[in-house]
Amino acid sequence: MKKQVRTIAALLASMIGTAEAKDVTLWLTQIGTAQDSDRDSAANEAAEQATEQTNALCIGQVVAVERTGTSCFGGDGSSPFTCIVTVKAECQVHYR
Repeated sequence: MKKQVRTIAALLASMIGTAEAKDVTLWLTQIGTAQDSDRDSAANEAAEQATEQTNALCIGQVVAVERTGTSCFGGDGSSPFTCIVTVKAECQVHYR
């Protein structure tokens, strides 16, 4: 019995020592929207919102975020700018 326990313990120890962590990369795309009287502020707020959404969706770690599109309209007279921004995020998930 002791020999079996030692053998099982040795096998488990060797498996733990050789287990490698692996990464899977997921690409997430999100859209953010915002309104502001200043076009740049609206675009930045929308990008921030989209980035926060990718962080919430990623079950691992977001390692890079890139703005892929910005569209703004309005801003005539008393109406604010409305901006829609899309971002692409690289999400890395570690597993064994």
